Amino acid sequence: MKAIAAALVLVAGASMSAQDAPDAARLFKSGETFKQFVQHAVAQRDLWLKNASRTDVAADVVDRLRRASQGLRLLIVAEDWCPDSVHTVPYVANLAIAAGVDVRIVDRSLGSALMARHRTRDGRPATPVVVLLRDGRDVGAWVERPAPLQELFFSMADNPEHARRFERRAEWYEQDRGRTTIAEVVALAERTAAGK
Repeated sequence: MKAIAAALVLVAGASMSAQDAPDAARLFKSGETFKQFVQHAVAQRDLWLKNASRTDVAADVVDRLRRASQGLRLLIVAEDWCPDSVHTVPYVANLAIAAGVDVRIVDRSLGSALMARHRTRDGRPATPVVVLLRDGRDVGAWVERPAPLQELFFSMADNPEHARRFERRAEWYEQDRGRTTIAEVVALAERTAAGK
């Protein structure tokens, strides 16, 4: 939990000034719906379809996002080939849809400014990036992968067991079924709603 809280603190405070912000509202309008994105997915298509079909988001989590949803939209930068995208974006999109929050997805060429703004903890631009927009303003983002996998990633150079576990992250994702990711995104939405 401490790692999750630290990650949320880092990204929730990352709002942009008017001069360095990409036009998030314009970018949102140019994005695809989740359904369109999945229809156009070529790489990992079967996995996208499988994860997209998992719409069993817990009612209490949907209610929490709904309560924090005033003025909220999600703009996601993702690629169909990205292993972390295929294991997180479908769950975030299904949560948002269930809570009545609009979602749009752009690829990294369109979303490069958002990726540059919301980098990983070690400074890399990466996909996926789930940008929270409140009334058209970028108020924070969830980046790349859930905190437990990030901790494995950042510690694997010093810990061979963590490296082995990180290499098997697809198994972790399959067992987790998006629960950790959506919990982190909802917690971030709640934090940004409180600071509104």
